[in-house]
Amino acid sequence: MLAVRRVQDVIDGAVTVQLPADFTARRVEVIVLPVETVEDEPTRLQELLLTAPVISEDELQGFRHVREWMNEWTVHEF
Repeated sequence: MLAVRRVQDVIDGAVTVQLPADFTARRVEVIVLPVETVEDEPTRLQELLLTAPVISEDELQGFRHVREWMNEWTVHEF
């Protein structure tokens, strides 16, 4: 299912949505929701990133060790 999502300004009580050329549906469902501020999005992303789990230096070193080990592998063709 192809979906189009945009934040647009209401002008004279109307919103015009330009659909991509590959959008071939003949009937669509339109849901209009108020957006308080677009500036809230970076704040939400920042909060998400700040609460995301982090890895320790030891875990990072372990990942590096495994990557180096895997880079030593060779591919043999049949």
